[in-house]
Order: sequence, then C-alpha cells, then structure tokens
Amino acid sequence: MITGQFDVEFTRRGTVHDPGQVRALLDGLSAASDLLVLAHGWNNDMAEAQELYDALLGNLRRLRQPTSGPGSRIAVLRVFWPSKRFADADLVPGGGAASTDAENQAALLDALTALKHDPDRLGQSGEDPVRAAAIDRAIALVDDLDGSDDARREFVLRIRAVLDPDQVHEDDASREFFELEPEELFDRFGQAVPLELEVDQGGAADVDAGGAAFLGDLLSGTRAAARRIANFATYYQMKVRAGAVGSGGVATTLVRVRERDPALAVHLVGHSFGGRLVTAAAAQQDPGGAPVTLSLLQAAFSHNGLAEKFDGVRDGAFRTVLRDQRISGPILITHTKRDKAVGIAYPLASRIASDNSSGLGDRKDPYGGMGRNGALHTPEVDDSVAELGDDGYSYDFVPGRVHNLDADATIRSHGDVTSPAVANVVLHAVTTR
Repeated sequence: MITGQFDVEFTRRGTVHDPGQVRALLDGLSAASDLLVLAHGWNNDMAEAQELYDALLGNLRRLRQPTSGPGSRIAVLRVFWPSKRFADADLVPGGGAASTDAENQAALLDALTALKHDPDRLGQSGEDPVRAAAIDRAIALVDDLDGSDDARREFVLRIRAVLDPDQVHEDDASREFFELEPEELFDRFGQAVPLELEVDQGGAADVDAGGAAFLGDLLSGTRAAARRIANFATYYQMKVRAGAVGSGGVATTLVRVRERDPALAVHLVGHSFGGRLVTAAAAQQDPGGAPVTLSLLQAAFSHNGLAEKFDGVRDGAFRTVLRDQRISGPILITHTKRDKAVGIAYPLASRIASDNSSGLGDRKDPYGGMGRNGALHTPEVDDSVAELGDDGYSYDFVPGRVHNLDADATIRSHGDVTSPAVANVVLHAVTTR
C-alpha cells in the first residue's frame, strides 16, 4: 500500500528548491515501512516526468502487495531535477540513414541551442549570458567548419568552455574529450557509429517506425562530428548534474530521513540519468544500518560504473557503493540492446578514445552503457537471476548482490520502464531483505 506521495524539486546546483517539500516528506513518514525514491531521466518537461512516475506507480498499485512487513506501507519521494532531452531522434537524425544532410544540420543546431539553455529548475526557460554567448559563437562557426581549421578549433574550445571539467573519468572517455586537440576530436567524431542490428524473438531485424533496420549513426564528416561533439557535451553536462543532485540535495534529504526514522528501509530507483543520480546518492549513504536497495532502469552511465579494476588499474566511478557496502539490499539493473539512446550515446566515447572495435556499444566495448549491457567487471554480480520476467514472475534476489536483468524480451525502448513487469521487479526489490 502506498501511504503517501511527496514531490521534491532540486535545482541545477543540486540544492532543494523548496524546503517545505522536504518537511512535508518527513512529516509523512510516520506511517511508512519503506521509502521509495524515484528519479526520472533525460527530458526537459515536468509533465513528462510526472507521467513516468504516475505510470510506474499506477502499475505498482495494481500488483499484489504484502499486508505486513517489508513493502506493506510505502511512502514515495518523487525527485524532479533539471535534466535535458537526449533521446533517439536527437542522437540519430533521419533514423540512421547515411544521406540526411539536412536532418544532420538541423540536429546540430538543435543540440547547440539546447546547450545554450541552462534553467535552474525542470521545465523552466533561462540562459546564463556568458554561457549563451559561448554557444552563440559556436553556432556562428558552423558554416565555416568544413573549410577552416581555426573554426573547428574555436568550436571545440567554445563548447568546452561551458562545461565543468572536474568530473572527467576514464570509464566514459570524458578526460580525452577535454584533453585531445580539437582537430583530433573532429577526426575521431567524424567516423560513423554503426551498431549491432536488433533482432526480435522471431529472428527478424527490429524495425523502427520508418521501416528501416537500425544500424546506428551512419553519417560521417565534419558536420556529423560537430553534432556528436555537441551531443557528448550534453551527455557530460547531464552526467555532472545528475551527480551533483544525487550526492547533494538527494543525499542530504536522505540524511534527514534517517534522522527522523533510522530504521526506515530506503529504495532508490532511477531511470536513465536518474540512475546515475540515485547511484551518486547511494555513494553518500553510511554503511550498515537500515536496508537500502538500488534499482537502475536503463541507466545512462558506464557499464563499468560499479566495476573493480575495469582496466586492470582503475575502479568505476561508483565502486564505493559496493566496496564499502553502502547498499545492503540487492542492486537490480535492467539492460537491453533495444535501448537505442544508451546504445548510441556510449559508443561516442569509443570514438573519442579511437577504439575501433567491431562491437561498438556492446559488452566488448570498453565504453558501453549500463542500460545496454548491465554492470561489467563487477565481482558482486549474481547470475542466478538474469532476466526480466513478466508481471507475475517471482524473483529470488540476494541482498548485497548485483543482478543484471536482460530485458530484450520485455523493454522495447529507452523510456519503456513503467510497465507492470518493471513495477513487479521494483516491488521485489522493496520486499527483499
């Protein structure tokens, strides 16, 4: 039974917008056995985030819930944070065809315009004058990119100028994004990004609405490179922001929850970049104490994010979550090759790093995404439960372990995370002790 639903809005700096919302949450916990924390992913619309929450919670309510014990009285914290749209159509103009110059140009200008806008709260409009001036200059350079080394160099420097370089990491090639010479970055991003064909259960290639098999982003050349630079900048900005909101305002709110009720079980659920947000919040939790679970629904961060020595030397950015046992309950990760948004975003890192492996975006790619491949190089992975079942499936999750759930047969796209099957797996996380 859901005992209460509480919305808390966070700013782009990671702070709570309205402290009264947190007070309402704290006051509403007295009847709860569990707190479910939901974090949306990339979008720029409050209504879309609400729609996602309403759909998932609606299906959760329809499931048979326990009448006592874990999961019997669930309070819900719905997180709202200023993310940006970063969907299939933004990443692959023209549906992946190689002859869409007009669509590529439009997608490039759209990506740059989106970078100009940096509102303080989800759904607002707003620009920082310095940021907008840098991006306006990048837009003015677009027509000169093909024939001018100086234009390409300045374009990259203008894009970098609006980003915070403090969150670079080897697991997504963001360090190289800041350190490579601009001309080299254009050369590497100028290559097409082919992907594995998607295959349905009947063996036929998955077909998008336009009737063409999805092959990835097949455009090449300077304009395609400029678009990918702008898209990677948007990805990096959202990476930084999700981390700031999760480790800042959300983690601080959970500290207050713990002060109010030290025994309350907390269940962190994040979609897309919301997956990174709740993982950043988990990394701030004190080890031990009341149960904490983590459910990552098509999460948009590196498949090495939880890894131990993924390259033989370095840990993933959130290794502390497992190493220091900051999550006591199970960690559930849905992943599918049908997720084109994560599937195309993360091979961009392979292009930056000049990794030309044949398996762009898949498990063999050092720079694949969590929502595409699950958690890799992570010794806590338990393969005893390896698929996302239907809404009647009964899971036997293991507390403290990571369960990669292959969702090829269940999740059809990046945003398809509100179905009864997904609600069912979230409920099983809530009830696992």
